[in-house]
Amino acid sequence: MQSDHEVSASQEPVRCHFLADMREIDWEQALREDQTLLRLASPQGKLLEALGKRFSLDELHIKDILNPSHPPQFTRLKNGALHIILRFPVKGVGEDETSEATSVSILADQKMCALIWPGERYHHFSNHDLAGLTIAECVCKIIHLLVDYLLRRVYALREEMDEFEDECLADAGNADLGRLLLMRKEFALLARYARTNAIAIEKLREESSYRENLRLIDAHEHMQRASVIAESRAEHVLSLMQAVQSLLSQRLNQVLTFLAVITVILTPIGVIAGIFGMNFTNMEVLKYPNGFTLAIFGMLLLAAALAAIFKIKKWW
Repeated sequence: MQSDHEVSASQEPVRCHFLADMREIDWEQALREDQTLLRLASPQGKLLEALGKRFSLDELHIKDILNPSHPPQFTRLKNGALHIILRFPVKGVGEDETSEATSVSILADQKMCALIWPGERYHHFSNHDLAGLTIAECVCKIIHLLVDYLLRRVYALREEMDEFEDECLADAGNADLGRLLLMRKEFALLARYARTNAIAIEKLREESSYRENLRLIDAHEHMQRASVIAESRAEHVLSLMQAVQSLLSQRLNQVLTFLAVITVILTPIGVIAGIFGMNFTNMEVLKYPNGFTLAIFGMLLLAAALAAIFKIKKWW
C-alpha cells in the first residue's frame, strides 16, 4: 500500500480509508460508512459542505477549520461529535527567522475520524501507523504524533541555543543579539502553543472514551514538558543577553580605563613639552648643553612613575 510520503509527492488533497485494514475508499463512502478515516488538506467546495453536514458544523466551526492561525481549542458538537484544534510548528527555518506554524482540526464521533489541514498538508502519517485502530485510538495516536513534533522542535531549539550560548560567551563582541531575540520569540511562541494544546487535550481527556488512553496521557505530558522547557529557555535567553551586555560593558570599561591611564600619563609630558616650546627670547634653561636630553629623560621618568602609581593602586 502506498505511504503518505509517496502520496505527498503527487499532492493528493484527500485520503480516505477503513481503519481496520487501511483499505482506500472515496470520500463519499468514508462519510457514509463506519470506522473510517479521512485526511484532507485545503478543504473546499462540495467536500467541505458534505463534511459540514456529516458533523453538523455551523458557519463558525467551518471558519475555524479553515483558519491556519486558529488557537488550540476543544468543542463538543452535536450528536456526540468532538472537534479539537491543535497548533504547532511545521518546519524549522533559517537562523534569521522563526519556525512557521499552523493549526490542524480533528473531527471525530463514534463512526469516523477526520484530520483536516486548513492549507498545505504537513507531518504525513503512514497507513501502517493507523491500521487496526478504533476511532478513539486513531484520534489519540494522531494527536500524539502531532504534538511530538512540537516537543522535538523545543528540544532542537534548546540544543541550538546551547551551542550559540557558548559562542556568545566566548566572543561577546561578535554575539548576534538579533538572533537571540528571535530565539526568545520562538521559545515564547512554542510555550504558548504547548500550553494551549495541553488545555485542549486535557478537555478531550474528560470524555469517557479518551480518559484512560495512554497515548493521550503521554501527549498531554509532552505538552506540559514542552511548555515548561520553552518558558524557562525564553527566560534564559534574557539572562544570556544580559550576560553578553555585561561582558561588553566590562570590555568597554577596560578600554576606557586604559585610555584614561594613557591620557593621565601623557598630560604632564605635554605640559613640559608645551613649556619648552614657548617662543620667548630669554629662556635660561635652553642654554644648558644637555637640556634636551635631561628634559626627555625627565618626561620618561615622570611617565614611568605615574604608570607605577596606577599599577600599585590597581587602577590599571
